[in-house]
Amino acid sequence: MAKIDDDDAAAKKARSDAARKAGIQARNEKAFAEAKAAREKKAEAAEKKAEAAAKPKASAPKASLAVDGEWGPATTKALQTVLGVTVDGKFGPASTKALQKKLGVTVDGVFGPQSKKALQKHLKVTADGAVGPQTVKAMQTRLNAGTF
Repeated sequence: MAKIDDDDAAAKKARSDAARKAGIQARNEKAFAEAKAAREKKAEAAEKKAEAAAKPKASAPKASLAVDGEWGPATTKALQTVLGVTVDGKFGPASTKALQKKLGVTVDGVFGPQSKKALQKHLKVTADGAVGPQTVKAMQTRLNAGTF
């Protein structure tokens, strides 16, 4: 009789081990499926972002500025036109706020180092925080092309 009880206990243990393995396998398969879905979602988002970046952007009004590196009233008026603010040729707080909004920095109306560096990054020039002739020429070129 002891032999039957031993066989019965061994069978129960085997069934228990099999059930535990099946549970572990099911959890692993679920985790794998979730990870795969997350990777696919991330890849899809990256693909959409790349497609959006590749689409031609609506062009802004084109200016006809002299690309001389001098930020004067004409450059300011062209920038104000693109930013959709009052065109008066004076780069004041309203123009600064609109530019800051476009650049995605803190909108406070002060054209400080953070705004200057963001403008330079937008124009793809050296972001040193000093808006000199290189930065202004890049801005004038982009305003003339309607790609600011």
